[in-house]
Amino acid sequence: MITITDREYKATKRIKQGKKALSPPLDELARWVAAKWGVTVLNIVYDRPNSLHAARVQVILEQDADARKFRQGVNFDAEKQAAIKKRFLEIIGRTPSHGYDVTGLFVVFSAFAPLAKQEADAQIQEAEVETLKRRLKNPDIWIISRCFGQVTIFFFTEDQAKQYEAHGKKAEYACRYFELLKPHDEFGYLKEQEYTVAFDSKQNFDEKYQGSWFNYYH
Repeated sequence: MITITDREYKATKRIKQGKKALSPPLDELARWVAAKWGVTVLNIVYDRPNSLHAARVQVILEQDADARKFRQGVNFDAEKQAAIKKRFLEIIGRTPSHGYDVTGLFVVFSAFAPLAKQEADAQIQEAEVETLKRRLKNPDIWIISRCFGQVTIFFFTEDQAKQYEAHGKKAEYACRYFELLKPHDEFGYLKEQEYTVAFDSKQNFDEKYQGSWFNYYH
């Protein structure tokens, strides 16, 4: 799994922006994967993290729905991994001096769009979130918390969280937060009608997670 700080994500972002293109032979492999499984492949990265790790091919798809096609439950689909590895070896095999170290080669998959959504949220400044909290004019809100692109509005008590959800405030507050988020959505992945926020409470945070953000988000 890559993150928004990884070089693979940054390189894929440049491809999506049209500032960079895949080079041979990885471009041929990307086209083959896309055609065979009907997915959008934005990038393929070959690397070997260090001398202690096997070589790997990272297939970076555009949407999470694309990436799910290469999973079986929580694991990657072994047959599709093997097929892509075989095709990669065939492509580079045309050039005996290709220079790729394929010792222990394996294939992994990830999706770009979910990370781009996280990055959009990360660009919102805390001061903007605090300003939104004040504009909501709800004294029962304790804090607005963000992690990995997920926004959770914490009320002070469980009863308050349930009450405001029952009164339809979740949709209203999601709409208000989306106003902050949309200007940072460079690739148009975020849809207002699909965007949601979560409700929780300081009471639950203190009692179940011992007041620890580490415990809460892990």
